[in-house]
Amino acid sequence: MKQLSILSTGNLYRVPENETLNLIIELALTTGVRLLVCGNNLPFYEITYILAGRVGQNYETILREHLHFSRAETCIQLVDFLSELKTDPVPLFVTDMLARFRDEDDHRIDELFFECQVELERLSQASLVFLSAKTRSPFERLEHVLARITTEIDFRGITDGSHTPPLFAPI
Repeated sequence: MKQLSILSTGNLYRVPENETLNLIIELALTTGVRLLVCGNNLPFYEITYILAGRVGQNYETILREHLHFSRAETCIQLVDFLSELKTDPVPLFVTDMLARFRDEDDHRIDELFFECQVELERLSQASLVFLSAKTRSPFERLEHVLARITTEIDFRGITDGSHTPPLFAPI
C-alpha cells in the first residue's frame, strides 16, 4: 500500500471503484480534495455526512474547507472543466470518468478522451490526480488506454474488517 506522502505528482492514479468513497473521505480529512463527479455512482451526501461526523462541522463548512465539489453532466463539460481548472496542490479526484463518454458521437470520443488526458496530465504536474472508471460497453478500449496512462493504487491489506484505519498519513 502506498502512503499519500510517497505518491508523486506527474502521475495519474487509478482507484478501484470500490475504494473511491474511502479515498475521497481520507483525502478530504488529510489534505482537502477537489472532486469532479462524472457518473451517478458516488453517494455524495454520504461522503459529506461521514465527514461532518468525523470533523464535527456542518455541511457548508465541509464544502468550504474539505471538499470542493463540481459535476460534469456531459463529456464536453468534463473537458471544459478540466481545461479551466487552475493547477493547485490540492488533490483532484475525477470519479467514474468514462461515464460521460457514452453520450458522445463515436467520431468525437477519441478526440475528447485525448483532450481529457492532456488536461489531466497538466493538472498532475502540480497535484495528485486520482481517477475512477467503470467499464461500460463499448468503452473497453478507453478503459485499456486509461489503464496504460495511469498507475493503479493497491488497497489490499488496509483493513481487517473490524475498523477502517486511515488510508494515508497527512502530508
